[in-house]
Amino acid sequence: MVDKITAESAFTDVLKEKIREWYGIDVDSDLFSPMVDYIFKRIFTAEDARSKIALLDLLNSVLKLEDTREIVDFTVMNPEIPVDVGVRKKSVFDIRVKFEDGRQAIVEMQISGGKSFKKRAQFIISKAYSSQEISGEKYSALQKCYLICIINFSLLEETTGLVTDYLFRDKNGRELTDDETILFIQLPEVDKILDKPVETMTGQEMWAIFFRYMSDKSKRKTLNTIIERKEGIKMAAKVLYEISQDEQARIQYENELLADLDVRSWVSDALEDGYKGGFEDGLEKGIEKGIEKGLEKGIEKTARAMLKIGMEIELISQITGLSIEEIKIL
Repeated sequence: MVDKITAESAFTDVLKEKIREWYGIDVDSDLFSPMVDYIFKRIFTAEDARSKIALLDLLNSVLKLEDTREIVDFTVMNPEIPVDVGVRKKSVFDIRVKFEDGRQAIVEMQISGGKSFKKRAQFIISKAYSSQEISGEKYSALQKCYLICIINFSLLEETTGLVTDYLFRDKNGRELTDDETILFIQLPEVDKILDKPVETMTGQEMWAIFFRYMSDKSKRKTLNTIIERKEGIKMAAKVLYEISQDEQARIQYENELLADLDVRSWVSDALEDGYKGGFEDGLEKGIEKGIEKGLEKGIEKTARAMLKIGMEIELISQITGLSIEEIKIL
């Protein structure tokens, strides 16, 4: 019989408290947090009509900020852009869709991060935009790309609210092009609107509350009202309820949280070492090294958990990015 790995066995009280403090997630909740990358993807990209309804509603709710054309249909695209021969940097997005008129949208969920995420966002949308196939030099054929960044941390020093959009402008604010539009949804801003009557909330606000607090039992009354008012969120909630009963999903959920905790611990140590060194380059290299080590450790933990429950090596390789030989060694 395969041993089950439960939340109680994976998390100590200390780890649970860290997760509450750093991410605002209660791992003892009956529902997983949709802010965790694996759960986020499961909700919106499953081959399930409810997932498509939920994603369509999310896209229309967010992009309504600066585009009045309603999205009526889309195709989920391969989220991976091949390795750039020059920089050897492979890009894998959380969700990538193409609308009927050729426009694209990338949706990224980020549970934690820092100021460098601005550069990452710029890199992501530039890669998506430049990956379009055009004939010859017909640049007019290039279609608009949106990047929707749902982030569980404060990134922008000056914000005008929950959703902030960026595009190419000059220093006086005159627009050059909106072909590459980045939208940041800073989930901590949700706390400012929690007391609003649900009937006065925008779609953006309701989705942000869903992401930030769906797993928080103390906010369940507000969430239930939102679910009844917004069809897309109702569909997302139904998928989430089902995922939260899946023991294999729990293993992946736990390991993703633990991996992120590892990254934060490595980065914390690197920050301390960098400051001791007294120079900025050393600090930056320390942070990069810390993130790299933390991610490697997290991937191995995930692979080991999958092996323990008897998952096929080929499937583990697809999910983690580890080679079959590396997994055999584990």
